[in-house]
Amino acid sequence: MTASSAHEVPLASLDEKKVPLVRTEIPGPRSAELWERDARFHAHNSSLPAQTLRLVIGDASGALVRDVDGNVFVDFSSGIVVANLGHSPRSVVDALREESGRLMHFFDFATPPRAVFFEALARTLPPSLQTLQMYTTGAEAVEAAMRLAKAYTGRYEFISFYGAWHGRTLGAMSLMGGFPLKHGYGPFPAGVSHSPNAYCYRCPLGLERESCEDACARFIDRLYEQATERELAAVIIEPVQGVGGVIAHSQEFLAHMREFCDRTGALLIFDEVLTGVGRTGTMWAFEHSGVLPDVLIAGKGLASGYPVSVIASRREVLDAMPFGRPGAGASTFASGNLACAAGAATLALLEDGKVLDNARRVGAAMLAALRGLQDRHPILGDVRGQGMLMALELVADRQTKEPVDPAVARELLVALARRGVLAAGGGHILRITPPLVIDEELALRGLDLLDGALSEVERGLGT
Repeated sequence: MTASSAHEVPLASLDEKKVPLVRTEIPGPRSAELWERDARFHAHNSSLPAQTLRLVIGDASGALVRDVDGNVFVDFSSGIVVANLGHSPRSVVDALREESGRLMHFFDFATPPRAVFFEALARTLPPSLQTLQMYTTGAEAVEAAMRLAKAYTGRYEFISFYGAWHGRTLGAMSLMGGFPLKHGYGPFPAGVSHSPNAYCYRCPLGLERESCEDACARFIDRLYEQATERELAAVIIEPVQGVGGVIAHSQEFLAHMREFCDRTGALLIFDEVLTGVGRTGTMWAFEHSGVLPDVLIAGKGLASGYPVSVIASRREVLDAMPFGRPGAGASTFASGNLACAAGAATLALLEDGKVLDNARRVGAAMLAALRGLQDRHPILGDVRGQGMLMALELVADRQTKEPVDPAVARELLVALARRGVLAAGGGHILRITPPLVIDEELALRGLDLLDGALSEVERGLGT
């Protein structure tokens, strides 16, 4: 079968036992041609995986992605953690097709799909998070949550955490941990302090997990006393830091944040843009701890790839002035009916719990297999994860924990792609985030290919 004829076969009809299928060099000739055409106009600042692989994606279905050369890959990134239910779920596509023929957009006016979406979303949330406001991106929702916290508390300071990722807008970047991507954009808005995260593999306080007594959690008390004006509007945290390396904050850590916010009168904001909608094996990551936030931020997988984000809180919080003033929460595309239609269809697919069951079961099998790889590959310094959110920490030396050179991380991305697996990386953390619907056999086949890619990279290092 030629590459061109392969593209004519619907992805959904391919035998999963025979994928991935890589027939050309990476990138293939058609990808190389289209990439150059695109690059004449696109700014040179797309993601490292996109720039490294230079693939041009043609179509995708379920856990499979196909480029324009007919190469079929297993998606271990869920399209940067948005395709939680796999690519192009039929019912979501149908909902978008039907609604787009009726109404494309009319500002933030109510539409029938919005009521259905809000009711479905509310059923997944506790009574204290039943009032909703829509936006388009995670960063936009984070910015709104910052304005909301200032409005409700009448204060102006924030505490976030080392390793935090909250978006690329300036307010969200002020909350960001020490990522190089924030360098060169300062000074950032004043009033933000950063507290240590629970990064046990590289403890920010230099302690050992067995004897630390959750010192990283209690550090926030000292930070509040020594580095703020006691005008704290909110603490914002990811229950599991995603971009920061899949750092799961423990129940004790999050419980201390809840007690701290209750004591200081600050709002507790959970950023679940990446971790929500089943990614960690429960609908929301906060369910693992039982700790409830005052404000929840959701996005990414909420509409199966259609841009949408949401903040959820109590009525009196979202109605606080000036945030509650007419027009203050509006945004041009924030409440579009297409987003609502896609969101409602996505949530309907999650309602019976079968997708979450699969995420927990297959995720546990994958994590066990990854820990088996760690026993065989010295480049793997740490393996961690929860549900379908996993990470490999790549090191040059296990004793010193020195991270691998970025060039080595890029070599691993290429070695994986040549074997038919696409993952998110480029630095010393390789995230593995397949669609929640992936079949266990296909997931483990992808990890077998990862095994070979790791061996190839290690041979190049002389390991």
